[in-house]
Amino acid sequence: MKLLLKREYGKHSTRGTVSLNGNPLCKTLEPSISTENRLCPEGLYRLACDYDEDKGWHLYFEADGRRIEIRAISLSAVKDCIVPITCFKESIPLFTRLACRKLTDRLMDCMEEGEEVWLEIYSVVKLSKPKRWRLNPQNTLQAQEG
Repeated sequence: MKLLLKREYGKHSTRGTVSLNGNPLCKTLEPSISTENRLCPEGLYRLACDYDEDKGWHLYFEADGRRIEIRAISLSAVKDCIVPITCFKESIPLFTRLACRKLTDRLMDCMEEGEEVWLEIYSVVKLSKPKRWRLNPQNTLQAQEG
């Protein structure tokens, strides 16, 4: 099974959408690329599950020698973590525990059957406005915004 996480980098946070076979499963929230917290690089990662008394069941993968967890957590404490979210309301993430539980339950069922689960992280680069070209007085091409 291969999940896709499509990222959109923002000034204050990095948002994303996790999908399976083209169907969205949940949205995600990560720290901004401009903060001191490092995002895990884009690429393909094998997911595993783990249990902790404090955190319960959660998913994780290894990237850059770090353990990146996929779990519900306070947004102020987000570090080396991807937070699943059901939806946003006025830029406020809602139902993080529900999204995390649904995602973990679905993937753990597949893992228990012996299926490998992979997560591919990628982003779509937004193209800037095309530049129009015009001749300047010296008869050379010059780009202009517009």
